[in-house]
Amino acid sequence: MKSRHFALPALLLANVASAFAQAASQPSGPLTRAEVKAETKQAFREGDFEVGDTGQKAYEVTPNRYPKRPMPPGETRAQVKSELEAARRNGDIAVGDVGDTAREIDPKAFPPQPAASSLTRAQVRQETLAAIRAGEIPVGETGETPAQVNPSRYAASAVRAPKVKKAKRQLAATSAPAH
Repeated sequence: MKSRHFALPALLLANVASAFAQAASQPSGPLTRAEVKAETKQAFREGDFEVGDTGQKAYEVTPNRYPKRPMPPGETRAQVKSELEAARRNGDIAVGDVGDTAREIDPKAFPPQPAASSLTRAQVRQETLAAIRAGEIPVGETGETPAQVNPSRYAASAVRAPKVKKAKRQLAATSAPAH
Protein backbone atom coordinates (compact mmCIF):
# COMPACT_ATOMS: atom_id res chain seq x y z
CA MET A 1 0.00 0.00 0.00
CA LYS A 2 2.78 2.44 0.84
CA SER A 3 4.65 1.59 -2.34
CA ARG A 4 1.83 3.10 -4.45
CA HIS A 5 2.14 6.39 -2.63
CA PHE A 6 5.82 6.62 -3.50
CA ALA A 7 5.57 5.19 -7.02
CA LEU A 8 3.14 7.77 -8.41
CA PRO A 9 5.26 10.87 -7.60
CA ALA A 10 8.33 9.10 -8.98
CA LEU A 11 6.47 8.28 -12.18
CA LEU A 12 5.23 11.83 -12.53
CA LEU A 13 8.74 13.17 -12.04
CA ALA A 14 10.10 10.76 -14.63
CA ASN A 15 7.46 11.84 -17.14
CA VAL A 16 8.00 15.51 -16.50
CA ALA A 17 11.76 15.00 -16.84
CA SER A 18 11.28 13.17 -20.14
CA ALA A 19 8.95 15.92 -21.34
CA PHE A 20 11.58 18.53 -20.50
CA ALA A 21 14.23 16.46 -22.25
CA GLN A 22 12.05 16.30 -25.35
CA ALA A 23 11.41 20.02 -25.11
CA ALA A 24 15.13 20.70 -24.90
CA SER A 25 15.72 18.71 -28.07
CA GLN A 26 13.01 20.62 -29.94
CA PRO A 27 14.00 24.02 -31.34
CA SER A 28 10.50 25.53 -30.89
CA GLY A 29 11.15 26.69 -27.32
CA PRO A 30 9.99 25.55 -23.88
CA LEU A 31 6.70 23.75 -23.38
CA THR A 32 3.82 25.37 -21.61
CA ARG A 33 2.35 23.90 -18.47
CA ALA A 34 -0.68 22.68 -20.45
CA GLU A 35 1.57 20.93 -23.00
CA VAL A 36 3.48 19.15 -20.24
CA LYS A 37 0.23 18.04 -18.62
CA ALA A 38 -1.07 16.77 -21.97
CA GLU A 39 2.13 14.83 -22.64
CA THR A 40 2.03 13.32 -19.14
CA LYS A 41 -1.58 12.18 -19.63
CA GLN A 42 -0.65 10.73 -23.03
CA ALA A 43 2.27 8.84 -21.50
CA PHE A 44 0.00 7.37 -18.82
CA ARG A 45 -2.60 6.35 -21.42
CA GLU A 46 0.05 4.58 -23.53
CA GLY A 47 2.07 3.18 -20.61
CA ASP A 48 5.15 5.07 -21.73
CA PHE A 49 6.68 5.57 -18.27
CA GLU A 50 9.20 3.57 -16.25
CA VAL A 51 7.96 1.21 -13.56
CA GLY A 52 10.17 0.55 -10.55
CA ASP A 53 13.94 0.32 -10.69
CA THR A 54 14.12 -2.12 -13.60
CA GLY A 55 13.99 0.53 -16.31
CA GLN A 56 11.09 -1.22 -18.01
CA LYS A 57 8.14 0.75 -19.31
CA ALA A 58 4.61 0.05 -18.06
CA TYR A 59 3.52 -1.23 -21.49
CA GLU A 60 6.36 -3.80 -21.32
CA VAL A 61 5.44 -5.03 -17.84
CA THR A 62 1.67 -5.24 -18.40
CA PRO A 63 1.02 -5.10 -22.15
CA ASN A 64 -2.65 -6.08 -21.82
CA ARG A 65 -3.46 -2.75 -20.09
CA TYR A 66 -2.23 -0.52 -22.91
CA PRO A 67 -2.91 -0.23 -26.64
CA LYS A 68 -0.86 -2.45 -28.92
CA ARG A 69 2.28 -0.88 -30.36
CA PRO A 70 3.24 -1.38 -33.99
CA MET A 71 5.83 -4.08 -34.54
CA PRO A 72 9.14 -3.01 -36.05
CA PRO A 73 9.62 -4.17 -39.62
CA GLY A 74 11.23 -7.59 -39.77
CA GLU A 75 12.96 -9.54 -42.49
CA THR A 76 11.00 -10.58 -45.53
CA ARG A 77 10.24 -14.20 -46.28
CA ALA A 78 12.77 -14.16 -49.13
CA GLN A 79 15.51 -12.84 -46.83
CA VAL A 80 14.83 -15.54 -44.25
CA LYS A 81 14.86 -18.24 -46.93
CA SER A 82 18.17 -17.01 -48.38
CA GLU A 83 19.76 -16.90 -44.90
CA LEU A 84 18.57 -20.45 -44.20
CA GLU A 85 19.97 -21.70 -47.51
CA ALA A 86 23.32 -20.02 -46.82
CA ALA A 87 23.45 -21.62 -43.36
CA ARG A 88 22.73 -25.05 -44.87
CA ARG A 89 25.44 -24.54 -47.52
CA ASN A 90 27.99 -23.56 -44.85
CA GLY A 91 26.99 -26.31 -42.40
CA ASP A 92 25.87 -23.90 -39.69
CA ILE A 93 22.58 -25.69 -38.90
CA ALA A 94 22.48 -27.75 -35.68
CA VAL A 95 21.99 -31.49 -36.24
CA GLY A 96 20.43 -33.80 -33.67
CA ASP A 97 19.82 -33.28 -29.98
CA VAL A 98 23.41 -32.49 -29.02
CA GLY A 99 23.52 -29.24 -30.96
CA ASP A 100 26.61 -29.94 -33.05
CA THR A 101 26.55 -28.31 -36.45
CA ALA A 102 27.05 -30.26 -39.66
CA ARG A 103 30.39 -28.46 -40.09
CA GLU A 104 31.56 -29.72 -36.67
CA ILE A 105 30.52 -33.28 -37.51
CA ASP A 106 32.07 -33.41 -41.00
CA PRO A 107 34.30 -30.35 -41.67
CA LYS A 108 35.63 -31.71 -45.00
CA ALA A 109 32.16 -31.61 -46.57
CA PHE A 110 31.98 -27.80 -46.36
CA PRO A 111 34.05 -24.93 -47.74
CA PRO A 112 36.95 -23.85 -45.49
CA GLN A 113 36.38 -20.93 -43.16
CA PRO A 114 38.67 -17.92 -43.36
CA ALA A 115 41.69 -17.84 -41.05
CA ALA A 116 41.00 -16.26 -37.68
CA SER A 117 44.24 -14.30 -37.24
CA SER A 118 46.19 -12.20 -39.69
CA LEU A 119 49.19 -11.69 -37.39
CA THR A 120 52.38 -13.68 -37.75
CA ARG A 121 53.87 -15.66 -34.89
CA ALA A 122 56.61 -13.05 -34.47
CA GLN A 123 54.05 -10.21 -34.23
CA VAL A 124 52.04 -12.06 -31.61
CA ARG A 125 55.19 -12.78 -29.61
CA GLN A 126 56.26 -9.13 -29.83
CA GLU A 127 52.83 -7.95 -28.61
CA THR A 128 52.87 -10.45 -25.75
CA LEU A 129 56.33 -9.36 -24.60
CA ALA A 130 55.27 -5.72 -24.75
CA ALA A 131 52.18 -6.52 -22.64
CA ILE A 132 54.32 -8.34 -20.09
CA ARG A 133 56.72 -5.38 -19.88
CA ALA A 134 53.78 -3.01 -19.44
CA GLY A 135 52.32 -5.21 -16.67
CA GLU A 136 49.10 -5.96 -18.54
CA ILE A 137 49.13 -9.77 -18.20
CA PRO A 138 47.21 -11.07 -15.12
CA VAL A 139 49.34 -13.10 -12.73
CA GLY A 140 48.12 -15.38 -9.94
CA GLU A 141 44.65 -16.34 -8.82
CA THR A 142 43.34 -12.83 -8.14
CA GLY A 143 43.25 -11.86 -11.81
CA GLU A 144 44.99 -8.56 -11.11
CA THR A 145 47.73 -7.37 -13.41
CA PRO A 146 51.13 -6.30 -12.05
CA ALA A 147 50.31 -2.76 -13.21
CA GLN A 148 47.22 -2.80 -10.98
CA VAL A 149 49.12 -4.19 -8.01
CA ASN A 150 52.12 -1.86 -8.34
CA PRO A 151 51.13 1.11 -10.53
CA SER A 152 54.24 3.14 -9.74
CA ARG A 153 56.43 0.46 -11.29
CA TYR A 154 54.42 0.34 -14.50
CA ALA A 155 53.93 3.97 -15.48
CA ALA A 156 51.43 4.55 -18.26
CA SER A 157 53.66 7.05 -20.02
CA ALA A 158 56.50 6.02 -22.28
CA VAL A 159 58.87 8.45 -20.55
CA ARG A 160 60.87 6.80 -17.80
CA ALA A 161 62.06 8.53 -14.70
CA PRO A 162 65.83 9.11 -14.63
CA LYS A 163 67.90 6.79 -12.48
CA VAL A 164 68.88 8.12 -9.08
CA LYS A 165 72.68 7.91 -9.64
CA LYS A 166 72.45 9.77 -12.94
CA ALA A 167 70.23 12.45 -11.37
CA LYS A 168 72.68 12.87 -8.45
CA ARG A 169 75.62 13.33 -10.86
CA GLN A 170 73.70 15.93 -12.85
CA LEU A 171 72.75 17.76 -9.67
CA ALA A 172 76.34 17.70 -8.43
CA ALA A 173 77.64 18.97 -11.76
CA THR A 174 75.24 21.91 -11.85
CA SER A 175 75.69 22.94 -8.24
CA ALA A 176 79.53 22.51 -8.02
CA PRO A 177 81.49 25.80 -8.12
CA ALA A 178 83.52 26.33 -11.29
CA HIS A 179 87.37 26.49 -10.80
